[in-house]
Amino acid sequence: MDSRIEEVVIVGGTLAGWAAAARLAAAFGRTAGLTVLESPSRPAAVENGQVVALAPRTQRDLFDRLGIREETWMRACSASFSLGTRHVNWRTPGPARTAPRTTAGHGPDHFLRPFAALPECEEFPLSEFWRLRRCRGETVEPYDYACFREPPLLDARKSPRWLDGRAAVPYGWHADAGMLTQFLRRTAVQRFGVRAVRGEPRSCDRDGDGMITALRTADGTRLAGDLFLDCTGPDSLLLAGLLGEPFTGPGGRLLTDRTVTVTVPYDAAVDGVEPYGTATALPYGWCWRRPLPDRYGAGLVCASTWTGEEEAARTLLALCGRRPGEAEVRILAHRTGAARRPWVRNCVALGAAARSADPLADEEFTDVLRQLARLIRDFPSRRDRGAPAARFNRDAAADTAAACDRAQLLYRAAPRADTPFWRAQRTLPLSDALADCLEGHRAGLAPVPGEVPLRALLTALDPLGGRPPAALPHRPDARRTADAHFARIKRQQAILLETLPTAHAYLHRLHTRPALAPAAALSGA
Repeated sequence: MDSRIEEVVIVGGTLAGWAAAARLAAAFGRTAGLTVLESPSRPAAVENGQVVALAPRTQRDLFDRLGIREETWMRACSASFSLGTRHVNWRTPGPARTAPRTTAGHGPDHFLRPFAALPECEEFPLSEFWRLRRCRGETVEPYDYACFREPPLLDARKSPRWLDGRAAVPYGWHADAGMLTQFLRRTAVQRFGVRAVRGEPRSCDRDGDGMITALRTADGTRLAGDLFLDCTGPDSLLLAGLLGEPFTGPGGRLLTDRTVTVTVPYDAAVDGVEPYGTATALPYGWCWRRPLPDRYGAGLVCASTWTGEEEAARTLLALCGRRPGEAEVRILAHRTGAARRPWVRNCVALGAAARSADPLADEEFTDVLRQLARLIRDFPSRRDRGAPAARFNRDAAADTAAACDRAQLLYRAAPRADTPFWRAQRTLPLSDALADCLEGHRAGLAPVPGEVPLRALLTALDPLGGRPPAALPHRPDARRTADAHFARIKRQQAILLETLPTAHAYLHRLHTRPALAPAAALSGA
């Protein structure tokens, strides 16, 4: 008896839903039918102030799989470049402002978390050699400017690519979330033959084993399937709504529960385009800014315990240079945590339907692509869904724990204590992994595998905190190699500053010149 999955029903015309449809259709071709159920009352989901951040691997993990060139989808989605995230005012107390304050060391309070990997030198991250030099008074240069090529490029608002298209440094993108959703919808429907149906899911038919056999919509339509993907965002209409899978919080480790977003136009010809996102600490939370070529998405994250929604909206507008009523503000309640199991029987939840991270550690679209890759590798049959589901749920639990650690580390390690919000961060429980990471940093232990990004963040937040590894003074050859690496980074910074165009110049050329050919444009339609 053939036990192959023959019909897959994706519920939710969201960015996650249409990414899933396109990705699965490209992977499996016509061997399985794909239907997307779009809600007429819920337009295509728009995340984070209508601008979504895309990690560097998005091209490889999604668009390359769909046969779509980077230039094609960038044009279709009003996309811009991002070399990473610049964090502002996380180390100094004070009122809400976007301009960096001055640190105790008399430098600007900002640091970069680039997409580029932290260089390794003789079994240690290069940052550990910088800490040794800083402790010995051998340098006053900020950690990020010493260890990465990118910070001066951000200051000069440079493109990560030369005008001939060659990439100079790793980069991601910012894209209009609604346009990206519609682009993936067109690709899935027109190129891969995915079926789109409109309707509100109201109930489901289930067999004796509890498997969903069909969804029924409000207008009476019946959609039969063998596998159902819940891509309905935080509503989680299938997993939580119809199957009743419980949601578990972060155990009191995170405090934020409100997000306010806005989209603001600007003149890139006058202001230039920032090739990075910004995360700015505020007295009772933080705010982000993600530029596109002609507008930017901004958001403010706070805890309702200390900040009301109206106050948060006024603060965000003021930070964007707008008065109340001059821009549409969207206020969202968010709960941090995850479904106990994102894969239950023959229902798999993706993205926000499975997990809601604090936006500070939000890699939702990257998570969706990672989840889709797992699903495609371990695609179930109708006879055996248990083993793929168990592995998927274990991996999802690990991802959730890591996201919680990433967010809490920024709140916990930021040396701010000027408001009840920041003082409360010191009292929250830590995971064992995060507690070990903090203690290792203080004690001068070398980072273990997987800890390097967190330890790098600790170095940026508290440059003089902790001790460098005691082994480094005993490694003169390694120190000479590190010194050569620091010098090489300086030479590369100078070359890139001289030869790279500005982000505005590159993006203006990209978005205004004609497409390469009708066939190329059609392939991404």
